[in-house]
Amino acid sequence: MKIPLAWLEQECGGPVDRAALLDHLHESGARAGLHADRVVEVLPPPELAHLGSVRGLAAEVRARNAAGPTAPQRSASQRSAPLPDGLVLAAEDGLPGRVAAAVVRLPGEVRLPGAAADRLRAAGVPLTGTVADLAAYVGLETGQPLGAADAGELDLSGLRLRSAGPADPADPAGPPPGGLLLRAGERTVAVLGRDTPAAAVPADGRDTLVWAWWLDPAAAHPAPGPGPCPDPDGPPAVRGHDPRSCDRAVARLVALVTDWAGGTVTAAGGAGASAPAPRVLLPDPGELRRLVDPDLDLATLAALLTAGGAVVAPPGEGRPLHVTVPAARPDLDGVPALAGEAARVRGYPTLLRRLPPSAAGPWPDRARLLRRGLTTAALRRGLQQVTTPVLLRSGEPLGAVGTPPAAEPVTVHGRAGLRAMRVRGSLLPGLLVVAGRALRRTGAAHVFEVGQVPRSAALGDESWRFAAVLAGAVAPPSLVEPRPRTTGFADLNGLLRTAAAAAGHEALELTPEPHAEFAAGASFTVRVRGTAVGRAGVLSEETAALADAAGERVCCAELDLDLLGVPAPVPPTVRIPEPLPPPAFNVSVVVPEAVSAGEVLRVVARAGGTEDRRVAVKDLLQGGQVPAGHLSLTVRAEFLRTDDGPLRDERRRRREAVLRALADRGWSGR
Repeated sequence: MKIPLAWLEQECGGPVDRAALLDHLHESGARAGLHADRVVEVLPPPELAHLGSVRGLAAEVRARNAAGPTAPQRSASQRSAPLPDGLVLAAEDGLPGRVAAAVVRLPGEVRLPGAAADRLRAAGVPLTGTVADLAAYVGLETGQPLGAADAGELDLSGLRLRSAGPADPADPAGPPPGGLLLRAGERTVAVLGRDTPAAAVPADGRDTLVWAWWLDPAAAHPAPGPGPCPDPDGPPAVRGHDPRSCDRAVARLVALVTDWAGGTVTAAGGAGASAPAPRVLLPDPGELRRLVDPDLDLATLAALLTAGGAVVAPPGEGRPLHVTVPAARPDLDGVPALAGEAARVRGYPTLLRRLPPSAAGPWPDRARLLRRGLTTAALRRGLQQVTTPVLLRSGEPLGAVGTPPAAEPVTVHGRAGLRAMRVRGSLLPGLLVVAGRALRRTGAAHVFEVGQVPRSAALGDESWRFAAVLAGAVAPPSLVEPRPRTTGFADLNGLLRTAAAAAGHEALELTPEPHAEFAAGASFTVRVRGTAVGRAGVLSEETAALADAAGERVCCAELDLDLLGVPAPVPPTVRIPEPLPPPAFNVSVVVPEAVSAGEVLRVVARAGGTEDRRVAVKDLLQGGQVPAGHLSLTVRAEFLRTDDGPLRDERRRRREAVLRALADRGWSGR
């Protein structure tokens, strides 16, 4: 696994010593090397599989440096929900691996949050705008390889995990002998055990199959030792602590599909090796205390083992110490290993066995959602979005419009050509310039802008604003209205109501208050629950003349989004799909008119090995090519699978049995 050091340092909360990191990895028995001093490639041993992911390696670094954790440990109620059902996967018995898969649908192009996109770029992963970006992100985060393919080209009813046969001398690039294959019908979807990048599936709303795999460490290859990383074309790497690690990776990908891409999951499933049952050990408490610290009490010792991932039942009278070891910790196999785990947790109290959730997401930015909602609302009302200059000339006639009287202008110092400039104190001056030009050329101006305005000269002291200008004709002439209707204050009031709904408020309050740029009697302060959030009104004649809109009714409004508040969060949901329909086959049978349809259905159900309620007549023909006195019935029979063979073969066997039963009754079937 190649891990960007920039991402690792962000997870650790500070710089990472490259030499010390490599020394620690080699001491742990992992192979590691640096690439261009910005990427570390790690191949961990099977018992330390967490070192193959960014978050696992960051937790180990923080523990060795005695640094505090960056996020709290997740409780049982906060862990990822299990994958939904509906995707049927089969696997050969005894395979040393597992695969988990899901079918997802994306509504359009995938746009990762800024921090997530930067992490992928730091890892050298090109962004494609498809589900491949999400698969690469989850792969770096968890150390679990994922793949993707267009589900529209696959037989999803025939997904199967199987082992590869003997190598073909004519195909040296084929799968290695003994490797595992993910098949969809007769097509090989993936050769598991190779870190191949996810395919760039077009983001056009089609269904996409995503999968993750796990291999048994004992069956993959021996544990690696210190030294440089192996050839990437060599034996496959071991991923995850237990077989269910691939299921958790797919569940994480499904969560990002819904949270970041607005997609849905259609079906999911898994097949292959199952996680072994947890083991119960009965260690001697006295021996444990002697190896760790003789002064430890049993309650503290039990807490240390519990922090390491075990479930401990304290001893009682006549009852030994029960320690239940999860399947993810095969290294805890006796008293020495338990003592070493307790000592490790006691010495490295910041290392969590269950890693905390990422502090970078996938929580949505509610302030950004508000700006997006206001932009969408204004566009739907027919306004045009513009971007106006941030710098204004000091002698600009409209420069003071919309700026609070007590606000000190932010001037620009430095280059000679900019010394006569100052930063805008409102969005209205630039919008009025654009509106004046639009009125002169088209006779109408309906524009808005969402931008930042500084509060003071301090770095970063800014606020987001929403401003709109409405003037000129609103509707073209008609037989009812020979003259075009011009903008009125009611149009601006309707826009403000739409903005209030986008911000999650019932309505905005308009309080009459004088403002220098608005006409008397048409000047208001916009409030939300008594708090002033902006201003609205009709420009005075003097201000309209400065904007080259003399004689026009120009309605303006400007809102401070920081004071307006953000909409209430909407929890992301995953739609649990309906299960896939059962497989079925069709037969057409020609019978005399005296034969009832019920009798035909019973014969098909008995011969096809299915229930009577799953058999129905789908079509009925009479005349034409059907002999006189006969009927042609098209019967559809659904069935539940009873073997693990290919679905096509089972469907053919059932249909042939039905045709033989129809021939025994003297009926013609096909």
